[in-house]
Amino acid sequence: MNVYIQTDIEGIAGWASFEDVETKTVENLEHRKRMYDLLTAEVNAAAKAAKDSGAQRICINDSHGTGYNIAFEELIEDCEINHGRGSHFPTWLPAMDEGFDALVLVGMHAMGGELEGVCPHSKWVVNDGEIYLSEASMAMALAGDLCIPAVLVSGDQVITSEVRNKVPQIRIAQVKHSYGPFCCRSVQPIRARKLIYNGVKEGLANLGSIEPYKIQGPVKLNLLDSEGHIPPLKPVLAEAATGNTITDAFNKAVKKFPWSRFGSRIMDHYRYPTSFSGAQRKD
Repeated sequence: MNVYIQTDIEGIAGWASFEDVETKTVENLEHRKRMYDLLTAEVNAAAKAAKDSGAQRICINDSHGTGYNIAFEELIEDCEINHGRGSHFPTWLPAMDEGFDALVLVGMHAMGGELEGVCPHSKWVVNDGEIYLSEASMAMALAGDLCIPAVLVSGDQVITSEVRNKVPQIRIAQVKHSYGPFCCRSVQPIRARKLIYNGVKEGLANLGSIEPYKIQGPVKLNLLDSEGHIPPLKPVLAEAATGNTITDAFNKAVKKFPWSRFGSRIMDHYRYPTSFSGAQRKD
């Protein structure tokens, strides 16, 4: 059995604000390090559950922002991790293929405009509003094209509800209750890890009863977002991307985004953590 773990950070227990990567105060740097540690521990709980369920291959995708958030040296040895310059991988879910048996979603957040959720952003519009997808359910749909079911999602009550409405059999780990975009009630980290571990174990034990999330083609696709993810949200693309499958339409869409360089091999002045854009520093 092979397990793919897709990760983000806004859905972990303890997270209640968008990340500030510009402010260089000790307080901000310590806060961000603390959040990365919490993320790492939740991801590790999912990886441990996969291993204990018999997974032979565990691939983790560090998918938040910079793509370099998880302290991979703290993870169990029986896994591998995609990390590095965000939006410059071959695809959004690098290395995912038909060889994987299950998808796990850790640290997920609500889609854009869902103001009851913590840090809501990214709202995918399928076929002019026939379906709306968060980043979590988009990952599920891309996996669905490969006949891979998602067995667990962790996050607040908004994202877990959205995902469960799409796949009723999926296991959920609600690690916090959101009161709005920037406030929530979190369980203790040790409790969050137990919820994730137990949910992954149960989901993998019942893998045969969880259907992959499939969106029938052809597909017309656009993303709703805005500066700072603040409503009102607007289409990112002037003309929606189209494809025979959700994967086809998604890959066409992301290649048109101004911030995206998926599939490119660019050698510029990118340096972590001082030059994410790749522009040459003047100091």
